[in-house]
Amino acid sequence: MQLPSSVDVLVISGPAGVGKSSTAFEVSDQLRAANVAHAVIDTDELDRFYPVPEDLSAITERNLAAIWEGYRERGCGRLILVGVYADVPTELEWTARAVPGAQFTLVRLVAGREALEHRIARREAGSGAAAQLARTTRQVADMEADQRPEVHIVDTDGHSVEDAARWVLALWRAPTG
Repeated sequence: MQLPSSVDVLVISGPAGVGKSSTAFEVSDQLRAANVAHAVIDTDELDRFYPVPEDLSAITERNLAAIWEGYRERGCGRLILVGVYADVPTELEWTARAVPGAQFTLVRLVAGREALEHRIARREAGSGAAAQLARTTRQVADMEADQRPEVHIVDTDGHSVEDAARWVLALWRAPTG
């Protein structure tokens, strides 16, 4: 088996509650239906442990590299990465080191405050909902201040996850090649 020299990486970012995971899973389902080999990694799971070490970003990078190598060895040339801030330049730097040959397509999902509040209330229990809403509000402000032309925006507000996934796939460099 010939190993891929380049990797088409779809980065799905956006604030908590916007539908990143749901959209990524639906993109994966649509790719699977089209018989397109790919992998999905949620970057939040790469560093979810306690106590948090000083070199957390180095561990996160090492974890992504290890997981990706397993997929790459099996001929995978497409990767879907999901994370709140996965599209920011500092994140892309370590991602590129962990996934050699990465060619990025950056998609940021957005939704209105009311939709985000509703989604967070639906998935968070107890006092966690208020804390998560505060984090989401900060994330939205950060992202509104970071408008780069290479980041495609997909509005999930009032749309089905199937539609959002189709729009995201249409933006990806090579979803069916």
